Amino acid sequence: MKIAIFISGHVRTLFYKFHENLDLIRKSIGSCDIDVYYSFWDDYERSDLMNDDWHIKVDYDQPDISVESINHYFLDHGVNHVEGEIESTDIMNEVLNETPFLPERNGKNCLSSQYYKKFRVVEKYYSDKYDFYLTMRADVVINDFPLKDQIESIIGNKSLVVNYNYWYNEPYANRDVNEMIWCSNNKVFEKSNQIYLNQDKLSKQLSYHYGELVTGTYFNNLLKDRDIEEICVFDFKYRIMR
Repeated sequence: MKIAIFISGHVRTLFYKFHENLDLIRKSIGSCDIDVYYSFWDDYERSDLMNDDWHIKVDYDQPDISVESINHYFLDHGVNHVEGEIESTDIMNEVLNETPFLPERNGKNCLSSQYYKKFRVVEKYYSDKYDFYLTMRADVVINDFPLKDQIESIIGNKSLVVNYNYWYNEPYANRDVNEMIWCSNNKVFEKSNQIYLNQDKLSKQLSYHYGELVTGTYFNNLLKDRDIEEICVFDFKYRIMR
């Protein structure tokens, strides 16, 4: 089985424990090739925000970050192929200056930059040669992963797999969707990462803009347009390393 992982946004705590995700995937599905593609910003600051028990504060000295150090990290942990880029935050600022989204209640207005990055990494590196695809954040460590037969059961379908909880102790209920991780086959993965191309429509659909609601609305639009056939849930039991 061939697996592709797409990582985007800020580097955060990538080097701390992201390799444990690779080990878990291999343990869950057995023999497989894992390729990694990434698109990061050149802003290497970490967040100290601890929203809930999903967040874990770690004692971690961030190493020097470059394309070379990131590539070596993944290759040293058994990735078959890795490819990626680091973009200037000047681009991020341009994207945010043109955002159609309103600020969230906390005053932040960074949705467009994360959607740009999710779109960017898939647009640049996507190919349809893989059996299963994941989009993930760099500071996420998962503690469960679908088994091989579970993956094979949706390979021929237009199915999207999202996390059981869209937020801490808040189960997915056909609206808000967790943005930290989602998975699919090659039938819908590319489309699922095109929120950035649909920002204007989504901003007009909603009177209040926050990530889980925007993402969930976009996925429901895909369902309505039959670009996907079903949204499945799986509890990845992830934690966020701060």
